[in-house]
Amino acid sequence: MTLMESFNTKLRGIMKIPELKARIVFTLLMFLVARVGTYIPAPGIDIERLSAMTAQNDLLGFINMFSGGAFQRISIFALGIVPYINASIVFSLLAVIIPKIEEIQKEGESGRAKISQWTRYVTILIAIMQGIGVCVWLTSSGLVINPGLRFMFVTITILTAGTVFLMWVGEQISVNGIGNGVSLLIFLNVISRGPSNIVQTIQIMKDSKFLIPILLAVAAAAVVVVGGIVLFQLGQRKIPVHYVGKGFGGRGGMAQNSYIPLKLNTSGVMPVIFASVMMMIPSLLIRSLPATFPFRDYLVLFFDSKHPVYMVLYALIIIFFSFFYTAIMFDPEKVADNLKQSGGTIPGIRPGEETVEYLEGVVTRITWGGAIFLAAICILPIIVFTAAGLPVFFGGTGIIIVVGVALDTVQQIDAHLVMKEYKGFL
Repeated sequence: MTLMESFNTKLRGIMKIPELKARIVFTLLMFLVARVGTYIPAPGIDIERLSAMTAQNDLLGFINMFSGGAFQRISIFALGIVPYINASIVFSLLAVIIPKIEEIQKEGESGRAKISQWTRYVTILIAIMQGIGVCVWLTSSGLVINPGLRFMFVTITILTAGTVFLMWVGEQISVNGIGNGVSLLIFLNVISRGPSNIVQTIQIMKDSKFLIPILLAVAAAAVVVVGGIVLFQLGQRKIPVHYVGKGFGGRGGMAQNSYIPLKLNTSGVMPVIFASVMMMIPSLLIRSLPATFPFRDYLVLFFDSKHPVYMVLYALIIIFFSFFYTAIMFDPEKVADNLKQSGGTIPGIRPGEETVEYLEGVVTRITWGGAIFLAAICILPIIVFTAAGLPVFFGGTGIIIVVGVALDTVQQIDAHLVMKEYKGFL
């Protein structure tokens, strides 16, 4: 069976499952709604000048990538889903600092619903603050046709409402669609900028005699990087577990062997998304400072995406969030307790505290490898593309997000197919 025949077989399997088919159709319809909104501009802004500025500025281009092109038009979705991500980061950090929030998170469905509601409120506040910042920047850059309080009020209201609507769309995808709604919206925005980034790259290099070799080299590197990310995202460290007791395979007292699958990258793409958003904030704040502010020029230089200081900070934040998110996703004490209650042991490791320490050590080593891999994939393209004179936002961050979210979504589709006795994609 050829690859295309195998793919067609999987598609026919999907079409035979009404629930899965309905979820995929719903997700695609929500994608259409999200894309249409990026083409509805807020009034009173010089769109042509703003688009030109965005094309010439790496930071603005990076922000524009996360908004799916909405920022260069200051559309109703110009802020994208970024305020919601910021709010999620805030509550993730507060759960570590404030024990009461952590207790609420562990209350089950009611606790998660309460945290989700608080996250929505904080999202609105952050969207208002970011809307104010965007309006101030537009006015100071001379991009507003009729500046004033009326423009500020209307634009802030439009941008905040757009973010709230996108947040609702993301939640609807998570509940009624397939995959994580927020991650899928970011995925959609990133891939929507792919064609224009390729065109921009060709335009920049069109007068170079090395255009074709460079494009071929970039394409080959992209294939290798995508393959590496796929292998890394699917890779597992299997810890053997030995069970002794009744109830295993219907044979009382017979030993059974199994394993604990630890993903090489437990945190997925979230560290990259969080780090990207967090690096945007100081860059925007610094550029909004008046020209007379002390050391402003040095700060602007340090927080340029091509500067070594920026790249080091970016890598460190990715590593931090890799450990942070892994600690949230994997609890060694809970796993060790479950093994003990079910009669399972890791060969050569005593149940209880020794198992916890062993699991913590393995997870820490794996996380170091995963964090460094993610940081390298995000940083190396910046160095390579800068040296080649290509747009910096055309790089590893977008590839990691696209591949990671796509794999997660395919795995969820596979789960539905397996439940209905169809073989999955992976």
